[in-house]
Amino acid sequence: MTLTRARGRHVPCFGPGIPITKESSNVSNPAGKNDAPGNLIIGEGVKVVGHLMVPGLAVINGTLEGGLQAGELLVGPQGSLSGQVNVRTADVHGRTYDTLSASEFLCVRATGIVSGKASYGEIEIEKGGVIQGAIGPVSAQDSAAQAPSLTHDSNLA
Repeated sequence: MTLTRARGRHVPCFGPGIPITKESSNVSNPAGKNDAPGNLIIGEGVKVVGHLMVPGLAVINGTLEGGLQAGELLVGPQGSLSGQVNVRTADVHGRTYDTLSASEFLCVRATGIVSGKASYGEIEIEKGGVIQGAIGPVSAQDSAAQAPSLTHDSNLA
C-alpha cells in the first residue's frame, strides 16, 4: 500500500468506519506495485540477512535481519525486521526491532509491534498497536541526517 497525502497530510491508517478495500489491505501486493522498478518484496518464509537500499517501496512479509534504507516501508502481519532502518514512511503490521527512523510518517497498525528506538516525523498508532522502548519525534537536524539518500556515488565503484 502506498502512503498517500490528503491536503498535505499522510492518510495511511484507516480510522473507524473507513472501509479497507481489497486493494489497500493486500500487504503482499500493495496497490499492485510488486513489479515496479526500485521496489522490493520479501515473501513469507524468506529470510534475508544484510543491508538493503531500496529507492521505492520495501515490503517485508518474511524476515530481514540487518539494515534497510528505503523510501517507503510496509511490514506485513507476518513480517519481522531487525536492525538499523531509515525510511521516509513506515506502515507496520508486523514486528520491528532495534532502530526505526521514519522521517516523515510512522503508522503502527493494530497488529504491529515496534520494539527498540523509534523516531518519526508524524505518528499514528491504531488501537492494539504496541511500542516498546524509546520513541520520539525526529528533530530537524536528525531528519536531514537520516533521510534516505539513494543517489548513486560513482566514486564507490
